[in-house]
Order: sequence, then C-alpha cells, then structure tokens
Amino acid sequence: MAQSISLQEAAALAKSGNAEAQYALSSLLHQRGQFDESLHWLRLAAAQRLIPAQMTLAILLMDGRQCPRDRQQAIALLQPLAAAQIQANLLLSELHGFAAREVADREIGLRYLLAAARMGDAGALRQLALLSVCHQRWDLLRPLLDASARCGDAAAVYTLACCYAGGIGGAPEPALAVAMSRSEAARSQYLGQRLDQSLREQSSPSSVAEPPALNIDWLLLEQALPHFAADIRLPAAETLHEAPLIRRLPGVIHPLVLDAVINLAAPLVRRSQIVDARTGQVRADPMRTSSHVTLGPRQHDHVLEALERCISRVSGVPALNGEFLQILRYHPGEEFRPHVDYFNSSGAGAYQSLADGGQRAQTVLMYLNDDYTGGSTYFPELRLDIKGGRGDMLHFHNLGADGLGHRDTLHAGMPVAAGEKWLLSQWIRSETYPARLAW
Repeated sequence: MAQSISLQEAAALAKSGNAEAQYALSSLLHQRGQFDESLHWLRLAAAQRLIPAQMTLAILLMDGRQCPRDRQQAIALLQPLAAAQIQANLLLSELHGFAAREVADREIGLRYLLAAARMGDAGALRQLALLSVCHQRWDLLRPLLDASARCGDAAAVYTLACCYAGGIGGAPEPALAVAMSRSEAARSQYLGQRLDQSLREQSSPSSVAEPPALNIDWLLLEQALPHFAADIRLPAAETLHEAPLIRRLPGVIHPLVLDAVINLAAPLVRRSQIVDARTGQVRADPMRTSSHVTLGPRQHDHVLEALERCISRVSGVPALNGEFLQILRYHPGEEFRPHVDYFNSSGAGAYQSLADGGQRAQTVLMYLNDDYTGGSTYFPELRLDIKGGRGDMLHFHNLGADGLGHRDTLHAGMPVAAGEKWLLSQWIRSETYPARLAW
C-alpha cells in the first residue's frame, strides 16, 4: 500500500482509522524526513496489531532511530509475533543474545534462534551449525548444514562440502564433497573455487545422486543450547614476553568457522587506512597496504558474538570494550609497517580518539589461515617474530604499568611473500566503546 497511495489519500484513510493507511502514511512521511509525524502514525498502526508496523516499530525502538531506544518495549512488541514470524524470532534472538543490546541472556537468545531455525530460516540453521563446531557438537553439524543448504544458503553448501571432504561430523564422503564443491552455490563463496580445485586435484570420483536429507534431532539440539550459550573453551596460553605481556593461544577456533569469517568478509574488504597521529583523521598511507573490512551491526550474528565473547575472556575485560572486529587481507607484497596500536596522546587528534572509549589498551589478533609464506607479526624492539597457525590467537597489552603506551609494542605485519594472509583483529579499549552501544 505504501508504494501505491498518495500522501493525501493515505492521510484521509489514516484519519479514518485504517491501519494499513496509517502504516503507509508513516512510510511516506519518513521518506520526507518528517520523523515525528511518521512515528505517530506508525505507533497507531502498531497499536492495531498490524504486523509490519509492529515489526518496524520494534526495530526503531531497538536501534533508537527517530525515537528513544526502548528495548523492553521492543521485546513486548515482538514476543506475541514469535509464534508465526521468523523475523520476530531473529530480532528477539539479537535482543537477548548480543552483549551490545544490554538485555543479556544468551541462552534465551539462542532459543529464539532455534525457533527461527525450526521455521526454516537458512541463516539461523547455519549459525547453529557453526556454534556446534565451536563447542564440538559434531553430531549436530551435518544435519543443520544440510537443512540450511536445502533452504538456499550458499555459505552452508560450502561448509557442508568441507565437512564431506574432511570427514568432519561423520565419515568422509569424497563423491558428495566434489559434487557440492562444483555447485554454483559453493563456488559463489570466496573460498569455493579454491576448494573445488583442491578436490579435483585429489581425486575424480564418479557422479553421485542427490543425497537424502539429513534429519535434525530437534530435542538434542534444544538440550545443547546451554552448552552453546557457554564460552568457547580456551587452550592454555603460551607467554612469549612478560612486559609488555604478549601471549599466544593455539588453535582456539576451528577452520570451518575461520573459513566462514573469510567468506563473509571477502566481498566487503577495501584498502586499509590508518589514524593520523597529528590530526586524528583516518586516511590511506603507504605504511599500511593491506585491505580490510570492519564488521559492524549489519554483519554481526551469533557466531561473531561467540568469537567476541572468546576475545573478551582472553583480554579479561567486557566485550563492550572492544572495537568492532576487523578482518584484514594481505596479498603478496602487502604489509603493515612498524606501528603501535595505542593513540599518541600528544597528537592533535588524540582528544577525540581517547574520548571514544579511552586508550587502545590491548590487541587481540586471530590468524584465519596459514597457507602463505612471509607475513609474520614482528616486534622489532623485542626481536620477536611470530607466524601464527590457523586459529591461533595473539594477545598483547599496549600500555605499561603506568597506563602510558609501551614503545616495545611496536610491531609490524611483515610483507607476504606468497599466498594470501587473512587475519581477524580487535582493539580493546580501556573503557566501554560508545559505538558498541549505539548500534
């Protein structure tokens, strides 16, 4: 209705109490930037239980756009819709399950994600599959990926092909792996063509019929949710240097999850930039020639939430102190020359940088792949050269005991000699990072 009615017609019908007209009028006024009037009519339409109006109002209340943020009111709007609406369940899973939403009951959030999965939402099925990887529930993995793939999720097709190829979550199925890797869905993923080529080189099995659908044990999955809501188990850390503290945690995250992060980030990466110490402005610079993407609210999901919670445990500070995750890609010859992560407090732009959550007190890096040469993380003042293995985390403190930047944290991403390096990075602030609460 919003696209087929004039403002005058919508206003006349809206005043007569027509809920669809009220919603259409709200949309038209929003497009004109008349947000207060738009919100008025949206609230009237939602009060008449028009589902699109209720959903739109809930999103505005969640985000604090054009109206004060009120997450409890958003929950009250969405809960009656959850029995029949996938999107209501997804929004409720976010409200309860993401630290930035400040409602914080991760298990309840996952129960809403499970409800969306049972309704056939491909993304919810895939997220639950990857959480089963994080918590080593291999019995749940393939059925969830199979259901997601059958619902049209290309990322799930790629991951399921990897499972069949590597014998993950069951016996190896080379013929199935090759058939799936050659599909348009798998090849649409950034790593898909590489997987296809690798399997072609290993073998050429005969063609295979369409595999039967795998059945999800929903009761078993529901019983696993408290496990999924818990923190990812951390390996013992190896201390590489005492002051500044530099630690390595081996193999924290499984390669299936790492591949999923790369496939998510790859279409989004752009030339990396630096923060100018003199002006505080962000700009491109020859010292940093990699590409990267900052994963914001639009990309965030329950898998990334689990990774951030994991990083929070490593750093020992709340997840909301972390800046948004960055995914970095280095092609051959690309590098990040020696630099420090803390802000130069004497620079002209330091005031604004420090006002947004304080100093960058800690850094956590996670190596998403290791099939490249060169590209080590090098601390020249300490003569410490680190080549991270796949899934390893590198954690270091940027500040000394006096709270000032520690010069020995000077480090570089050395040039990649061959292959392609992928890295996840998160800077940890000394205080809550305001942008995390504003999404």
